[in-house]
Amino acid sequence: MNYPRWEFRKMGRGEINVDPIEGEFFSTEALGSLSDALVREAIQNSLDASIQGEKVTVVIYFPSPSKYILPGKSEIYLKGLDRHLKSKKSGLHEQVNVTHPMNFLVIEDFGTHGLEGDIRDDEDKETMGKKNDFFYFWRNVGRAVEGTTARGRWGLGKTVFQAVSRINSFFGLTIRKSDSRILLMGQSVLKIHWCDGTRYAPYGYYGIFDADFSLPIEQLELIEEFCRDFSISRKNEPGLSIVIPFPEEEVTPDGILRSVINQYFFPILGGDLIVVIKSGTNQQILNSATISKFVLETDWIDKKTLSRRLDLAKWAIELPDINYKRLKEPPIDQAPKWEDTLFDRDQIEDLRKKFDEGERLALFVPLWVRKMDSPMQHSFFKIALERDSDLERGEDFFIRDGVTITGVSSLRQRGVRAIVFVSDRPLAELLGDSENPAHTEWQERSPKFRGRYDKGPSCLRFVKNSPGQIIKILSRPAEGKDVSLLRDLFYINLPAQDEQRGKAEKSQKEPATGESDQPAPEITEDQYLIIHRTKQGFRVSARPGAKRLPKEIAIEMAYDVREGNPFKKYRPYDFDLSKPPIRISFKGLKATILKPNVLQFVLEQFDFQLLVTGFDPNRDLKIKTTTSLDTL
Repeated sequence: MNYPRWEFRKMGRGEINVDPIEGEFFSTEALGSLSDALVREAIQNSLDASIQGEKVTVVIYFPSPSKYILPGKSEIYLKGLDRHLKSKKSGLHEQVNVTHPMNFLVIEDFGTHGLEGDIRDDEDKETMGKKNDFFYFWRNVGRAVEGTTARGRWGLGKTVFQAVSRINSFFGLTIRKSDSRILLMGQSVLKIHWCDGTRYAPYGYYGIFDADFSLPIEQLELIEEFCRDFSISRKNEPGLSIVIPFPEEEVTPDGILRSVINQYFFPILGGDLIVVIKSGTNQQILNSATISKFVLETDWIDKKTLSRRLDLAKWAIELPDINYKRLKEPPIDQAPKWEDTLFDRDQIEDLRKKFDEGERLALFVPLWVRKMDSPMQHSFFKIALERDSDLERGEDFFIRDGVTITGVSSLRQRGVRAIVFVSDRPLAELLGDSENPAHTEWQERSPKFRGRYDKGPSCLRFVKNSPGQIIKILSRPAEGKDVSLLRDLFYINLPAQDEQRGKAEKSQKEPATGESDQPAPEITEDQYLIIHRTKQGFRVSARPGAKRLPKEIAIEMAYDVREGNPFKKYRPYDFDLSKPPIRISFKGLKATILKPNVLQFVLEQFDFQLLVTGFDPNRDLKIKTTTSLDTL
């Protein structure tokens, strides 16, 4: 029998010396953690390989120490590899003692078709756009067949498996749907290194060898032994099982759980994905029925915000298409841009009212996509919006084909949550072509995107900026309806006995000017308060030379509205004086919050100061003061 072993190719004279760098995309890029990278790439590959009409299940297993591979047994799976690992130029950041029990991590997917294709292919041999999954998984790095994958385009996703291993190696067992063949193979990615005076190439394989060409193991008894040793749960279901020996310590069950929820909440809630995390004898199943309940039962400090995010996503997924408000198509011959004309007149009035009253919104946004030298294609995306007064800053999520693009965010308005999701093929393909290798960002200058689409950057920006632009449109009045909306008006109600009250009421209509710290216009000559506008709030102090001051002053605050009384239309989701980001600082007085938008203070000295900040700089603030008759 030709027994399996590890082998690296010997390098000849004159070969180019280039060390692999693909692992750096997952170890040094700002992904948050290795758990994030592992979850993103493993599940993305599984969703790509899904069988039409079947739900994808991904099982991630952390064995207990009693299941670790003992040294006598682990030698079988490290035969021929250990001497390469010990090379000083292997590139490993630490030397792993392979004589210790081998801990490992298992990732298996079900409802997928496995690694199809000719196992002897050693170059691209696609016919009619069909991809050889086996070749592209084991023998290809950084190259993918155009248009044959919905989520991954760079051919780098599987390199995260070796990046998570402390010995930069992993095994893969696949059962193929087409022919039920069971194939086992392994790969190790080091640097160009020397062993016993011989120079070796970076890529090594575990398998059966035809000369120096690696082939997968198919002997049933060896595969059954491998499955027992590594606790593989797959029986005869098609799919792929990955075993990562000696995983990095930072990859933990809790980290994996959190990463799965953050990055794949949308397909889980939509019923397209189930993820099972096993740790020893414990397991947590995340599916459409359990994910929200699980989050609420955690001790995570942000579980309330996370739960609301899941609620919005579930609402958007279950909402019938007919209930989405459809916007107008941008002109076919122009770059798409956000403006009021994308909304019908009656539609925008209705949306503004609902948004002002705190209702959720669901929008269907059409646009045109055209590859160079190809016909124009109609496409679309959807967006769900809601207010959340507990959010200190805007929260937006961009999802392409179920994958959350974590590095994309453009929403600056606080207290608003948005989910943008794209699944329609022309637009999803455009966005995917713009992604970086780790699928965390949309980049206009990506080599797979630049120059490939007519008005491509404009389409990209149109999608990326959609949450913030829509909020701006819904937060302002229609043009020509309220010329005072762009003013920051601070007005004061003086005591009834003040002889200058009439002058004050007249003067209160005059706007404060200036973008930074500028005083509002004085209301009367003997006015005893001065209100200064700041970038995100206001300051109140005594007018220099004032001979009297009221002992008690109440200040009511509200954002300006297109029509009606802003104070009557105040809602707690606009802001709450008792919650961040609002900050209140003062001296020379005692302050009390009477209501979420009403502050009362009692003066203790003439030289007092009150500063209130943290308001939305994109909205106009009005304040109204009420003073006592008693004076200081």
